[in-house]
Amino acid sequence: MFAGLLIAAVTGLPGASNIAVKSQALGYWALYMLIILVASLLFIVAMLSVALARRRRELTSSLDKLRPTSNAVDPWIEAGRRASIPDSEDQASKAKRFSYTSGESARPKPPASTPGSSSSPEPRPFLPTADFSGNRPIALITGGARRVGRATCIEMAKSGCDIVFTYNQSSEDAQTLLAELRNIGVTCVSHQVDLLNIDQVDLFGSFVADSLPRLDVLIHNASVYTPTPFHDLTADESIQQMIVNALSPLILTARFAPLLRRSPMNGGGAIVAMLDIHALGRPRKDFIAYSMSKAALAEMVYSAARELAPNVRVNGVAPGVVNWPETGNDSTSTQQARYLKRVPLERAGTPEDAAAAVRWLALEATYTTGQILRIDGGRWIT
Repeated sequence: MFAGLLIAAVTGLPGASNIAVKSQALGYWALYMLIILVASLLFIVAMLSVALARRRRELTSSLDKLRPTSNAVDPWIEAGRRASIPDSEDQASKAKRFSYTSGESARPKPPASTPGSSSSPEPRPFLPTADFSGNRPIALITGGARRVGRATCIEMAKSGCDIVFTYNQSSEDAQTLLAELRNIGVTCVSHQVDLLNIDQVDLFGSFVADSLPRLDVLIHNASVYTPTPFHDLTADESIQQMIVNALSPLILTARFAPLLRRSPMNGGGAIVAMLDIHALGRPRKDFIAYSMSKAALAEMVYSAARELAPNVRVNGVAPGVVNWPETGNDSTSTQQARYLKRVPLERAGTPEDAAAAVRWLALEATYTTGQILRIDGGRWIT
């Protein structure tokens, strides 16, 4: 408006006609520039819109490629799945599929090539004469016939528990242990189980779970301890140590979990796994397969402690030397002396030392779960 008034005022002056023409030309020029500016802005906005739309389509296409199809498995969902523990009814149905004749299972043996199978005989009928109808807690110890397992059976019996223990080849030792336990005054029974035979372990766990009136303490003591130097490491030997030392305890834990959850014992049911300080960050040369298997068992302690809480406590005992190996380099006096130089208490432990720790965790440590107790004379700190 101001520009128009200015032009009109100018045109009223002498010589204004030329000025008016010039002013009119100037107005047209300004109009053209405004049109060009607006058009440029509209063009830029249009180009930006096209670019944004193209980018949106590219991102959508990329996300579609990342999304799993209907048949694909979401790794996060799959990782979060947990194996379910069969309930007692499922176990009862499974146990009924097997019949026993003349002390041996009528079930055909698995083929020799089946992983985890062995040529050991199938398990015999369980608990043929034992009467566990009393009110004493029942403790089941694997590998209980000799060494630390034997000391643990005696310690638990002296603490008032009835005893069930397994053995593999030590049948004579098992018989003498039964006599010793009965002299203490507890009910006891042994059962031959080959922990390398996964089918036998599964059947044993199912059968016992349906046969015992209760189970209060489960002690994973049985293990295999053999060197596996890298220069002659074999898959078979490594797998055997993993099965005996880690997988079989896991299966038995799952099978006995329903009984342990129902334990009326103070603090609830208890599981104690026998570990090794040298599989917890102090590895020994030439024992890599053994260390890996025991490390897996330690992880089972932590995981099962969460899975079975609050009704079942799960802990571990990690000895140093509590019983010298009967064969191998460590059986020589020279090697033993070298080892003891790194033990602050200056002596080897005993099976009774380890058994006392197991008893404490199983019966007295009612507010302890997911822990590993080192019994090593101080070896860990040197």
